[in-house]
Amino acid sequence: MEAKPLTIADDAHAAEKVLHGLTQQPGKSSATLLKNPAGSTPESWHLWLPPHFNAALDLRFLQKQKTKNKEVVQSWKEWVQGSRFQFNEGSILYDRDVSGLPSWGEKLAAIDFYILIHAARPVTVKGVQDEETGRREMRRNPGLVSFEIVSAKPDAGVANAASLTLSQDAFVRFAITGQR
Repeated sequence: MEAKPLTIADDAHAAEKVLHGLTQQPGKSSATLLKNPAGSTPESWHLWLPPHFNAALDLRFLQKQKTKNKEVVQSWKEWVQGSRFQFNEGSILYDRDVSGLPSWGEKLAAIDFYILIHAARPVTVKGVQDEETGRREMRRNPGLVSFEIVSAKPDAGVANAASLTLSQDAFVRFAITGQR
């Protein structure tokens, strides 16, 4: 069977709502994706995240199955949006698409700023026993991203504009909205 049609947050506002829902339900995923995994990032986003950042955004293409009487009756693949974000040390993100530009000089002239990630710890989710109720709960550690915002100045080259440390969740929100 073919993949199901995608439900995608088509702008930064809608993506921020999806992000909020994901971070409130540890271990759950959403059928609504933050962005199109195969396409370009919506122009309303603060940062441009090409498809090679799908894993960092926890966008996964999964094999799904429907069973009846322990037999697989239907099988398909589907994109799923998770909340286990994992941006990595050494990653560079730009404020716009510069993939078609051949040289660093041309890319630098086209961008206003870029992000350089210096350190990162991924989101983790683990099951824990609630001591009061005895129920098993999913607890989420939002990880962290330490990064530098580098301003591209056409006349002066580059300059460090700010160094920040945010949770992975807050970093994704920053990539979407620019809010710190």
